[in-house]
Amino acid sequence: MLTLEGYRRGRASPTAQEFDVVRATIPLAAVLALAAAGCGSTPSSAPPTISVTVETTPSMALTVFRADGGTLHAEVKHVPQTKGVAAAALAALGVDAPVAISSGTATVDLASAPNDEVAGIVYTLTQFPSVQKVDVAGRAGLTRDDFAGFLAPISIEAPAAGARVPTTFHVTGTASVFEATFVVQLLRDGKVLAKQTVTASEGAPGRGTFDATFTAAPGDLTVAAFAPSAADGTPQHEVDVAVTVGA
Repeated sequence: MLTLEGYRRGRASPTAQEFDVVRATIPLAAVLALAAAGCGSTPSSAPPTISVTVETTPSMALTVFRADGGTLHAEVKHVPQTKGVAAAALAALGVDAPVAISSGTATVDLASAPNDEVAGIVYTLTQFPSVQKVDVAGRAGLTRDDFAGFLAPISIEAPAAGARVPTTFHVTGTASVFEATFVVQLLRDGKVLAKQTVTASEGAPGRGTFDATFTAAPGDLTVAAFAPSAADGTPQHEVDVAVTVGA
């Protein structure tokens, strides 16, 4: 029977082959441990953050006058901010022509243009205080009076369609109506917010100017004007201008 002591006496010292097995086992265990640790690891740092800066050019609002169906209407166009407002206004109107201003006259380097386009050019440029007359398309010294036939009986010049106005604002323009009297009102969602009877400086057949002041809460609304019929009070010569109230 083999006893423990006998086993110890019979057991020789480890062979070279056994030492080789031990030496081979240690590196393999270390590799497996490292591999296991690597499988559950997370990246040591987060991906880099990429910042993109977008530069925007400041814009400004300009009023242009465009003939539609033989009638001039004022509308707002947003253009890149510039000191050359006359040239920018013509570009917004769709007129690709240089303009120079001297001694109150704007000279537009445009050889020819339809009469309704010339009317729009003259009205657009003469809104600026530095321009009283316009030379364009072979015609010299043109003023707004030369294109009175392009105006509706009630013409709202300000605010123009698409304009943003403060909570208290002016409605201005010209009118040629019976006894110079007509109505201007503010509409929102079909409801009348405010209403005024306005008297122009001159009645038909002449044309007078008008200026009415309104106050409204922020939001979209319509500035509507009409002349009541002398016979039954029904609205005539209606004109609507959509604007936004608020900063």
